[in-house]
Amino acid sequence: MSSSLSQISVLIPVYQCADLLPAHLDFLTTLSGRVHELIWVITDSPDGSCRMAKAAASKMGGKILEVPRGLYEAWNAGIAHATGEFLYISTVGDFMERHDGLDILLNVLRKTRADLVTSPPIIQAWKKEIRAMTQHWPLFVFEKFMSLYDHHVIPREKAAVLQILSGASGLVGSCASCLFRTSILQKFPFPCEHFHYGDTAWLYLHMPEIAIAYSRIPVARFEVHDLTMHRTIHKGQIYTLMKALGGAFPDSLESHVNELVTANEQIDLIRDPHPRYGWWFSYKAWYFRAIRQRHRRQLQKYLRCGF
Repeated sequence: MSSSLSQISVLIPVYQCADLLPAHLDFLTTLSGRVHELIWVITDSPDGSCRMAKAAASKMGGKILEVPRGLYEAWNAGIAHATGEFLYISTVGDFMERHDGLDILLNVLRKTRADLVTSPPIIQAWKKEIRAMTQHWPLFVFEKFMSLYDHHVIPREKAAVLQILSGASGLVGSCASCLFRTSILQKFPFPCEHFHYGDTAWLYLHMPEIAIAYSRIPVARFEVHDLTMHRTIHKGQIYTLMKALGGAFPDSLESHVNELVTANEQIDLIRDPHPRYGWWFSYKAWYFRAIRQRHRRQLQKYLRCGF
């Protein structure tokens, strides 16, 4: 077994992914025998991907867990059984483009002693408009700032500001581009009541207690899934998470977060259900947009402090 990756548990959640699974199994074959363990978390699937995964697991080895449907419930079930010091969540369709990708992330974690390391993903999408949409991910929007902490831990308060400015999008992007310390995920399981953005909620809930490192080297690809799929975002949940994380700041910064959230709530009252015809003619809408922008600028100004 390769000494460099021998402490990494690889978690493989499988559900309804038969079209993407063969290429992903090819990737997993390159890790088999090099990592500490493979943990197959398999949910019964109408498309037969569950049977494909079990057949692959019988050849590659590893633990097989059969779990009910539920993304973060499946992740948590696998994490609870992990025994490696580090953990990589290998979601089907998203995997390492670089043969040394895990080595790069592992070296950053060991150097920084962080709880997780993230890197910008390589976006895999056939349509130009889909690729353009992904450029709004926080890892790309804040890439210049985050690169200042290449191979270092991002200070917790600055990481928290970045997450608040990101709203419902997770600061660390695709888990395929991340490597975690297993103990932090076993201590803080993913919440299961935040629809598809449980990983984002996890960041909000635990940002004051975790250390996030950054590597600017892209190592993993992210397959853009069907954007026509309905995705639920509960704005009230996001605003509650933003304000709770803002409470970890000094009073002056907490005030900017609260004002930002209040402005967002007022704008929602004016224009939702979106798009409400003619909302842009509302004086109040533009008034609260100006307030929102003022407090966003104050938070952005805080990020620049010290540089």
